[in-house]
Amino acid sequence: MSARNVALHFFTSYRKVCFTMFNPTINLDHSTDALETLSPELRQSIHLAYYSGFSNEQVADLLGVEVTVVEERLSDGLASLRDAMAVAA
Repeated sequence: MSARNVALHFFTSYRKVCFTMFNPTINLDHSTDALETLSPELRQSIHLAYYSGFSNEQVADLLGVEVTVVEERLSDGLASLRDAMAVAA
Protein backbone atom coordinates (compact mmCIF):
# COMPACT_ATOMS: atom_id res chain seq x y z
CA MET A 1 0.00 0.00 0.00
CA SER A 2 1.48 3.34 -1.01
CA ALA A 3 2.03 6.16 1.49
CA ARG A 4 -0.71 8.15 -0.20
CA ASN A 5 -3.22 5.30 0.14
CA VAL A 6 -2.23 4.82 3.79
CA ALA A 7 -2.86 8.53 4.44
CA LEU A 8 -6.20 8.45 2.65
CA HIS A 9 -7.22 5.39 4.64
CA PHE A 10 -6.08 7.14 7.82
CA PHE A 11 -8.25 10.20 7.13
CA THR A 12 -11.33 8.24 6.11
CA SER A 13 -11.09 5.69 8.94
CA TYR A 14 -10.99 8.08 11.86
CA ARG A 15 -13.92 10.48 11.83
CA LYS A 16 -14.41 10.95 15.52
CA VAL A 17 -11.55 10.63 17.98
CA CYS A 18 -11.50 11.60 21.61
CA PHE A 19 -8.26 10.90 23.43
CA THR A 20 -8.90 12.24 26.88
CA MET A 21 -6.72 9.45 28.26
CA PHE A 22 -3.69 11.37 27.01
CA ASN A 23 -4.74 14.94 27.73
CA PRO A 24 -8.15 15.80 29.19
CA THR A 25 -8.05 19.32 27.72
CA ILE A 26 -7.84 18.08 24.12
CA ASN A 27 -10.90 16.70 22.35
CA LEU A 28 -10.73 16.19 18.60
CA ASP A 29 -14.13 15.50 17.05
CA HIS A 30 -12.96 15.15 13.44
CA SER A 31 -9.76 14.64 11.51
CA THR A 32 -10.13 18.20 10.23
CA ASP A 33 -9.79 19.42 13.82
CA ALA A 34 -6.45 17.62 13.98
CA LEU A 35 -5.38 19.46 10.82
CA GLU A 36 -5.93 22.76 12.61
CA THR A 37 -3.20 21.81 15.10
CA LEU A 38 -0.59 21.80 12.31
CA SER A 39 1.51 24.74 11.18
CA PRO A 40 0.17 26.53 8.07
CA GLU A 41 2.97 25.11 5.89
CA LEU A 42 2.26 21.50 6.88
CA ARG A 43 -1.51 21.96 6.65
CA GLN A 44 -1.30 23.54 3.19
CA SER A 45 0.96 20.79 1.84
CA ILE A 46 -1.31 18.03 3.20
CA HIS A 47 -4.42 19.71 1.88
CA LEU A 48 -3.00 20.10 -1.63
CA ALA A 49 -1.56 16.57 -1.79
CA TYR A 50 -4.27 14.52 -0.09
CA TYR A 51 -7.48 16.51 -0.37
CA SER A 52 -6.93 18.23 -3.73
CA GLY A 53 -5.06 15.31 -5.29
CA PHE A 54 -1.95 17.12 -6.54
CA SER A 55 1.31 15.21 -6.95
CA ASN A 56 4.33 16.18 -4.87
CA GLU A 57 5.85 17.88 -7.90
CA GLN A 58 2.68 19.90 -8.50
CA VAL A 59 2.49 20.91 -4.84
CA ALA A 60 6.12 22.04 -5.01
CA ASP A 61 5.37 24.15 -8.09
CA LEU A 62 2.29 25.69 -6.48
CA LEU A 63 4.15 26.57 -3.28
CA GLY A 64 7.39 27.61 -4.97
CA VAL A 65 9.56 25.15 -3.04
CA GLU A 66 11.64 22.10 -3.87
CA VAL A 67 10.01 18.65 -4.07
CA THR A 68 12.14 17.47 -1.15
CA VAL A 69 10.65 20.25 1.01
CA VAL A 70 7.14 19.09 0.14
CA GLU A 71 8.03 15.47 0.91
CA GLU A 72 9.46 16.51 4.28
CA ARG A 73 6.37 18.61 5.09
CA LEU A 74 4.06 15.72 4.20
CA SER A 75 6.07 13.28 6.30
CA ASP A 76 6.22 15.64 9.30
CA GLY A 77 2.55 16.57 8.94
CA LEU A 78 1.33 12.98 8.78
CA ALA A 79 3.47 12.05 11.79
CA SER A 80 1.97 14.94 13.74
CA LEU A 81 -1.55 13.89 12.73
CA ARG A 82 -0.89 10.31 13.78
CA ASP A 83 0.26 11.58 17.19
CA ALA A 84 -2.72 13.92 17.51
CA MET A 85 -5.23 11.21 16.65
CA ALA A 86 -3.60 8.30 18.50
CA VAL A 87 -5.94 6.17 20.53
CA ALA A 88 -4.80 4.01 23.42
CA ALA A 89 -5.18 0.33 22.72
